[in-house]
Amino acid sequence: MEYYLQVKQLHMFCAYLSAGLFIGRLLLDMVGKPGWRQTPARYLPHINDSLLLTLAFTLLAIGPWQPFVHQWLGFKILLLIGYILFGIGALKQSLSLSLRAACVAMALAHLSGIFYLARFKPLLFV
Repeated sequence: MEYYLQVKQLHMFCAYLSAGLFIGRLLLDMVGKPGWRQTPARYLPHINDSLLLTLAFTLLAIGPWQPFVHQWLGFKILLLIGYILFGIGALKQSLSLSLRAACVAMALAHLSGIFYLARFKPLLFV
């Protein structure tokens, strides 16, 4: 527990950065500048998300939270899986524009849910 606060703060920073990078890539695609896909910067989200996941596992190891005991955390993990899948669809150029737009909306809804659960840690099923 000695390093819990520092790990949590770094995890939060990486989460905000991950959301910003996702939204930034979406905006670049929307304005017709998909050139980011050919630059080394395309790897930055993957590096950040790997660090984010590592920090999440570290928080589980050193902190008081358990995904099957604390319902908000288990649900957050399910939302994360949905966010990843819809995020892949949102950035996939081979999909139709309308399907990509639906994936964007779902990915952002999942992301909002993740941040809500992380912030408020509500009791979901009493």
